[in-house]
Formats: sequence, structure tokens, C-alpha cells
Amino acid sequence: MNHLREKLRDLIFTLASIPSPSGQEGAILEFIWNRLKPLNIPLRRQMVPDRFYNLLANESPDNRLLITAHVDTVPHWLGVFPPRIRDGRLEGLGVCDDKAGVAIMILLLEERLRQGAPLPVTFAFVVDEEREGQGSATLSKEPLPPWAVVLEPTELKLAIAEGGSVEFEIHIRGKSAHGSCHLEGENAIDKAIDLVSHLKRLPFLYSEHPLVGPGGLNVERISGGDGELRVPDLCTLEIDFRVLPGQGTGPVIEEIKKVLDGYPSVSYVVKDISEPFSLNKESPFVRQFAEAYRQALKEEARFSGMPSWTDAAHLHSAGLEPIVFGPGELAPCHTPEEYLELEEAEKAYLILDRLIDLLAG
Repeated sequence: MNHLREKLRDLIFTLASIPSPSGQEGAILEFIWNRLKPLNIPLRRQMVPDRFYNLLANESPDNRLLITAHVDTVPHWLGVFPPRIRDGRLEGLGVCDDKAGVAIMILLLEERLRQGAPLPVTFAFVVDEEREGQGSATLSKEPLPPWAVVLEPTELKLAIAEGGSVEFEIHIRGKSAHGSCHLEGENAIDKAIDLVSHLKRLPFLYSEHPLVGPGGLNVERISGGDGELRVPDLCTLEIDFRVLPGQGTGPVIEEIKKVLDGYPSVSYVVKDISEPFSLNKESPFVRQFAEAYRQALKEEARFSGMPSWTDAAHLHSAGLEPIVFGPGELAPCHTPEEYLELEEAEKAYLILDRLIDLLAG
């Protein structure tokens, strides 16, 4: 194993061994602060309301690029913790999403400063990505460079488009009755199943974007009944509807509301809205990133879209051009199957290192 890959392995393993579920990022923030403090670069804590803080490193008004990764993870019960090392890869909660990105940022700072190489980059370690995104929402209010790399698992593809979403919380009322007299009641769970079936027929769900892929919905939670011998009179749904680039969240919400308003026993709230976005493949930043990829790996860059919300959404809304990029596969993240191939982490580092060289001229 070469020296760079070894450094990445050890640092990612260390970071993933520090518990940092959303709302509990204090320990990992202190670790990063103590690691970067001896570098003698601008380093500050940006307070995030009702959260901890973001760490901003190497800020300068002359910087042309922002590189950011989130330090939080989903709760431990969703994955394997602590992490483990097996045959050239890491396994466990956070190794891919997003401790690999955090480690790459730290090593880029350390290695380029050690070499005396130019570093026209602001680095932002943000909190709360896995919950409400308040870290990047706060970050996006700052004066920032025009271009951004948001480190997330994309299998080293340049994700120049991102799906948005609208999330509804829906309450379905029924009528209770003794369970042996179920025909005398109105089962709220049955009504909820019927409603989901109706919602699945909405036309916007059957569109497809060439990079992001198909639309769709995900029933994130369904709860109702109490296990007693009676007809459930209330059921609650939480449903996330994907919105593709080119689809506005406003029209999508109106389509969903039209269905919900047709059910007299239904009430609802819109819990969250995030807008989709896409970048022009011919933009100077996209072309420069693709060139860095070509020079670093001696092969052509691959493009994709990010199906999930990321911190890039807030940055794009603030006027930046963000590309989502990083090692690892998204699908196993948030599960006990999360893993990271160290070779891929090394390639991500080399591509970003070359991108910084190109930006520095």
C-alpha cells in the first residue's frame, strides 16, 4: 500500500471512530480544529443557530474554490460502529458518508502546505447535513468563492445535477370500532394505503432526467393503530417526493395537494422543500474539473446527477456553481453495508489536488 493510501486509511478510520450523529458533532469538530491549528492558516468557528458550528479553514477573498464536506452521520443504529478495515477497504458507519470527504480535505490542506503549493481554496467542514442542513444554510450566507466541490459518494462521477424534493406529513382520520365489528368502522390504515396508491399515479413521478434518473416517491414512515382489537382511527404518513431538474417544486406541490384535498378525512403539512438544479456541461468550472480528472487519472471524466439532497442545494441557491463529487457508492450508505474502497479515496484526492493546481494557474 502506498503512502498516500495509508494516510487516507488511517485518517478515515480515526474520523469514523469518533461518534458524530447529527446534533452530536462536538467531538469531531474539536478533533479537526486541533489537527488544523498547527498549520497556521486562517481558521474559525462559524456558529450555526441551535447546532454546533462549522469550521472554515484557509479563507481568503481571493480564493476561487470552496471544498466542503459534512462531519455528521446518521444515528449509529443505522450502520456498523465502530468501523473496521478489511482487504483494502473500510467498512462501517460514516466511512463513505462523509468521513472520507473530511479526511481528503484535511490531507489536501496538510500536504499542499507542506509542499509550499498554492492553495486558492476555502475549506468548510459543516454540521447537520443528515438532519436539516442548517450547517450549509448558515455557510451559504457568507461571501464565498464562485465554485464549489461538495464531497459526497458519487463513485468519482462529476454530479452536475441534483434532484430536489418536497416532503409531506399527512394525517388520515378514520372511525374507530371494535375489531370484531370492523365493518362498522373506517380503518385509517386502509385509507392511507389507498391514498399512497393514488399518489403513485401522479404524472410528474414518471418523468426521467438524463443525469439524475427517474422521479418517484418514498414513504419514509407510516404509523397507526395500537395493536388492540379495534379499528385504527388515525394513520400518519411521511412521504418524500423527488423533484427533477426542470420540474418546479411549486407545480409539484399543487399536484400533490389536489389529490390530498380530494380526501375529506386528510390533513397535511409540507415539512420540507428543496429545489433541484443542474449545471451547464460547458461551464468553465465543469470543463476545468473534467480536465483535472483527465490529467490525474489519464481517462475521461464521467458525469452523473445526485439523486439525494446535499449541501450543494443551499450553495446553488446562494449563487455558487457546485459539483457533487467523491469516492464511494451512495446506495449502501445509511445501512450496515456501508463501505469504502481505499483506491477510490486515493483517486478522489489526486483529482482534487490536480484541480487546485489548475485553478492556481
